[in-house]
Amino acid sequence: MTVNIDPKAMYALKDYSQAEVYVSKTRVHTVYIDNSRISNIETKDDTGMMFRMIKDGRVGKASVTLDSEDSIDDCLAMADTVLGYSPVTQNPNDYPCPEQAKISAPDVFDPEVESADAAILRDLAQRVIDATSSCKTAEVKIPRAQIRLSVTESRVMNGNGVDVGHRSTLVYGHFTSMCVRDHPGEGITTFHGTHLTLDPDAIGTEIARQACDAAICREFKGHVEIPMALCPGEGSSMILSSVGSAVHGESVRYKRSPWTEKSGEIVASECLNITDDPTVSAPLSCVFDDEGTPAYRKDVIENGVLKGFLRDSFCGNSTGNAMRRSSVEPQGTYERTPTIKPLNLRVKAGTKSKEDMISEFDDLVLVDKFASPECDELSGAFGLNVRSATVYHRGEPVQIINNALMAGNMFDCLKDIRCICNDSVQTGVVELPTICYGGTELIGN
Repeated sequence: MTVNIDPKAMYALKDYSQAEVYVSKTRVHTVYIDNSRISNIETKDDTGMMFRMIKDGRVGKASVTLDSEDSIDDCLAMADTVLGYSPVTQNPNDYPCPEQAKISAPDVFDPEVESADAAILRDLAQRVIDATSSCKTAEVKIPRAQIRLSVTESRVMNGNGVDVGHRSTLVYGHFTSMCVRDHPGEGITTFHGTHLTLDPDAIGTEIARQACDAAICREFKGHVEIPMALCPGEGSSMILSSVGSAVHGESVRYKRSPWTEKSGEIVASECLNITDDPTVSAPLSCVFDDEGTPAYRKDVIENGVLKGFLRDSFCGNSTGNAMRRSSVEPQGTYERTPTIKPLNLRVKAGTKSKEDMISEFDDLVLVDKFASPECDELSGAFGLNVRSATVYHRGEPVQIINNALMAGNMFDCLKDIRCICNDSVQTGVVELPTICYGGTELIGN
């Protein structure tokens, strides 16, 4: 699969003071599971282009699917029309100029994914279904799940001379489970990767365990201050909505970030180290971002100290974090205007296992599932409904709970980290282990 830019689009770059053309081509194979049965296997091809330009302070853009001989002309005409109606922007930043790569190409392409067919997808899905039978105390069903394998190739050119391409594979899975004992219990997990390392047997076993545990949950009674340990799946969303938002260049530019004036200051526990690392095998790792700016490994938090922010060309002094691609949805890349994204927020793992961590606390709540694991991006405050969690006392599980409120402030939690484990997992654009935070409250009925 190759991607080329039509000469008409390349020639149009000369007509504007600043202009850019981006083309992407994607092939996606998906298998769907409904009610523990394989319901559909499909393949989709998606090729398209976006043209952006700046002229006399006005900004225009348009995108099209490249499905006819007239598509290029239509895209250029639409973008020029948008340009004519857009407001004048004072001193818009230029698109990137050519630079040398700063890192070696990360391992983000798997030939096995490229050559995958319906038989491979069917086998993966069936193994997930079969593995849910590991729960012997109740029947576990998979209400809905999907496994998606995709190959994407893209190329971006602009009038300044940038001309770079990218090729990668993406493996994504989303799995839910349900069982009924005393009352319904649910489980959910996801997989994000670039290689066909998805373990369907482990996934089926895990969502079955979650569903069976949730089915015997009891409402928590009382109100207690207790350390909160978050598994990687829930913790990644909390890190992304707090740290990810606080270092977002646009939020810093408009002073919406709580860390706007805190570069070089302590914002977290000394044990916390976070890098934005595109050098490893992660869904958005790349040599150049989707505007053509070199990507590189950068410290975000080092020993608790804020080291820097993530920016694109709109913010100026781009750090190579302008992305169209997604760690979940490979299709429609060309339709998305670049936005600031972490390429791979990587939390440095600790040395202790999760079991060792649990044994060291008098009291601890380990959260398997929140209804929606996010904190307020501006304040860091959260009050989250617990769908499934285990309360431990001196290393022993004493109660599996639901329908409780977990309350705290994520920015305060980052300053009160009690333990970082060694069980790192890639979830979207975040790679982190189980982390235990202090300063949280568990509130029941």
